[in-house]
Amino acid sequence: MNHLRYMLRYAPALAVLLLVFATDLNSPPARAGEIYSTGKSCNNRYPSKKFEKDYYIYFETSSSHVDGKYLDEIARITKFAKGQNAQQICLFGKASKSGNAAANEALSRKRSASVAAIFQSYGWPASRIAIESEGEAWGWMRDALTWDAKEDRRVRIRLSM
Repeated sequence: MNHLRYMLRYAPALAVLLLVFATDLNSPPARAGEIYSTGKSCNNRYPSKKFEKDYYIYFETSSSHVDGKYLDEIARITKFAKGQNAQQICLFGKASKSGNAAANEALSRKRSASVAAIFQSYGWPASRIAIESEGEAWGWMRDALTWDAKEDRRVRIRLSM
C-alpha cells in the first residue's frame, strides 16, 4: 500500500521525467551553435573525436570557489587543449535549485568565471574562452525537484575547434 501512495504522490513529476527522457537515445547530444550572452559562441558544430569529452568541476553549495583538488585537472585540460590546437574553451556554469533563481543565475556565472581565471593563469587567452550560465538545473521543474545535488553545482568544460 505504501508503494501505491508513493507512486501516486510522485506520478506528475515522474510523468514529466518520462517525457523529457523519451527522446531518441541514439541521436547525438545537442552541441551546435550555442550562443552566449558574452557574445561568443562555442564553435563545436562538428566536434572531432578528440573533443567529444566534457570535463566537470564541482562546487560546494552557494560557492564559486574552485577546490584545489581540481587545479591539476584544469592544468591537464589546458595542456591538452594547447597540444591539440583547440581554438576555444567553453564553460557552462550551473547552480542548484535551492535559493533565488536570479541569485543562482549569478552564481552559475561566477563559477564559470572562477574556472576561466584558472585557465588564464595557465596561459589560455581570455579571448578564447566562452562563458555561459546554464542557470538552475531543471529550473522549469523547480517545484517537483528541489534537492541540492552535486551534479547541479558545477561547471561543464568543453573544448572546441
